[in-house]
Amino acid sequence: MSVRSKLRALRIARVLRQGGCIAHATATLPGIAADPHNKGAVKLLQRFKQRQGPFLLLADSMGTALRQARYISPALRKAARSSWPGPVTLIIPAKPGLHPACYKQGSLAIRVDASQDSRVLAKGCGGLLLSSSLNRKQKKTSKPDRKTLLQFATFLSARLACDESSGKASQIMRVWRNQCTVLRA
Repeated sequence: MSVRSKLRALRIARVLRQGGCIAHATATLPGIAADPHNKGAVKLLQRFKQRQGPFLLLADSMGTALRQARYISPALRKAARSSWPGPVTLIIPAKPGLHPACYKQGSLAIRVDASQDSRVLAKGCGGLLLSSSLNRKQKKTSKPDRKTLLQFATFLSARLACDESSGKASQIMRVWRNQCTVLRA
């Protein structure tokens, strides 16, 4: 990642911390992101997605991601080491403390994305970024381009379209106790 790209990502992270939502590229699908510590930003994301959650957390590092776990089993440690950074989302038993939109029945979905831009954005928001695919109910996923920014100006404060998304959804694995179950390949 160039210095210029990193500086742009850090400027965009400031927009997130101030309560904005952004369109951004991930290694999987283009996404909409908010700071999970900012209630106003989470509400804006919920309004855009037309649902309450749960939403994905993107972490800046494996350490940050694992600190969200209620407990770290050998299976979780192995899955994280073999999958991150990469296109694998792990559903894990979670510690409380984040916005309710992050959780479903005491678990959360988390990923250390292969996109360095996503990791820099997460780092700029304290290590975590609340994210979901850049689409609304029953609609196709949009690209994080200028047209999308204008179309959804009510919801989006900025865009960061540096890395190219693969266009494929992430693999999802549930890690419970010492077992991993693939939910989506």
